[in-house]
Amino acid sequence: MKTTKLIVCIVICALFSSIVQSQIISNSKPITNEGEYSTPVWSPDGQKILFTDNHNDALYVLKIGTKPKISKVKSAQGIGYLANWTPDSKNIIFRAKPKGGTFSDVQVKSINLKTRKEKILKDVHPNSTKINKSNKDLIVYINQETLKLEAKEGINGTPWIISKEDGQFYHPIVSPDQQSVIVHNGPMIYLYSIYKSQERKELGVGIASSWLPDSKGVITFEDQSNDGHNVTSSDLYFVSTISLNKKQLTSTKDRIEMWGDVSPDGKRIAFSDEKTGKIFIADFKLKN
Repeated sequence: MKTTKLIVCIVICALFSSIVQSQIISNSKPITNEGEYSTPVWSPDGQKILFTDNHNDALYVLKIGTKPKISKVKSAQGIGYLANWTPDSKNIIFRAKPKGGTFSDVQVKSINLKTRKEKILKDVHPNSTKINKSNKDLIVYINQETLKLEAKEGINGTPWIISKEDGQFYHPIVSPDQQSVIVHNGPMIYLYSIYKSQERKELGVGIASSWLPDSKGVITFEDQSNDGHNVTSSDLYFVSTISLNKKQLTSTKDRIEMWGDVSPDGKRIAFSDEKTGKIFIADFKLKN
């Protein structure tokens, strides 16, 4: 009798979980067909999506519309890693290895989508390529000597340490309101206040890919591998930075969902399927 009740409970819980997921993400559809792409990023005006190939060696832009058309912007080794938009949605920010140099000498540049003219951005840190309208001077980055999370205002500003704990921190993402930052240490994701001296919050395991526009939560994914080399499964999650509650957003056997990014209006989400190399867009409706 107890076994029967347990089985019924598991079935009901699984059904409820599926219903919750379908309420958050719906109408998923690919916006690319041929090619293998990854890591989509919405433009600030919500009209375009930037993405790279599965080796981070090219930049592509797709304008959202009735007949989406992919435009290849530029190709170079590692150019897609941390690529982002300027606030006016007219330029792509990317990291470039100087000719004859190494990635330790990386430069930050922008390329105009219309003219293809490139410009060196001396005031943008290589670890902090996302520029926010509200505070263009704030830079949050990893100190490559100490591996601590630091911040400063202006490229020549006086830095302060955000992460007091020991560890090897990587991949910081600043919240849209510029008050908080999520960062990784090993398999864990942590939330820090940028300006206030507060205890950090643990958001669990996974890789964070983006914030929600209201700065109240983040999109993460958890990938798994059967052989320790190739990713065999991955799903998207939402983690509230207020309550720390975690919700699973996808549960599909035929896709490997990674790198979710919510649109500026908070109504859609883009993500990559690492199994097929396609970029997807879906309706996003989060009920807190």
